[in-house]
Amino acid sequence: MISSNISSNTKNTAVLLIHGFTGTHYEMVPLEEFLVSKGYYVNNITLPGHETTIENMANTKWEEWMKYAQNQLKDLCKKYNKVFIGGLSMGGAITLYLGANNPDIAGIIAMAAPYKPIDWRMLLVRILPIHSFYKYKKNIETGWEDLDSLESHKAYGKYPLKSIAELHKLLVRVKKLIPKITVPILVVQSKNDPSIPARFPSWIYDNVASSDKELAWIEKGGHVIPKDAGRFQLFGIIEKWLENKK
Repeated sequence: MISSNISSNTKNTAVLLIHGFTGTHYEMVPLEEFLVSKGYYVNNITLPGHETTIENMANTKWEEWMKYAQNQLKDLCKKYNKVFIGGLSMGGAITLYLGANNPDIAGIIAMAAPYKPIDWRMLLVRILPIHSFYKYKKNIETGWEDLDSLESHKAYGKYPLKSIAELHKLLVRVKKLIPKITVPILVVQSKNDPSIPARFPSWIYDNVASSDKELAWIEKGGHVIPKDAGRFQLFGIIEKWLENKK
């Protein structure tokens, strides 16, 4: 898998970044570059099936996404005193999963993370053997405001229905794990995100067992928070939150 490893290594602290469903590590690059400028080591990974071909993704299981992210986390924990995880959308769900199963990490940042399966039709796709693709309009269904960033945004542009079924399996498990999360957690959501219901971040915040938890709302931009119009607000929130974890 592709991973972007950029390090100034001045804090002995690492951040694992995880992109969203059918997305690429490029959507996390603005956040990666910001964190590196502040002295953090960043591993900005690409999940299995992504940044290759859509047919490849259609044949990738949710366990492969999770196993790869877990292995990357394990490697970071061997090298750095503190390791944080930050994930967007499906990457945010994976972040929650990892946070529940790795109670010794320093903390997690869940950005636009689904609390549970978003649409009942995801279950239908899972039950029925459908092997086609759903084409979406990324400027409408993800609420982009920074159109220049949208122009350079890289993603498949279609959802393999087989992959939606895998995403459903993942999200069912994530919902069950959320009450087991005890690590410090920052939940971030854009007020204008059309993809994730506005109640989801509050549900995550209310149901984690963490005593150290924060919920932040981004005023501008849509679903792809690290690259859209609200990214600078996001950077400031994350910087302050990380600094308070010293």
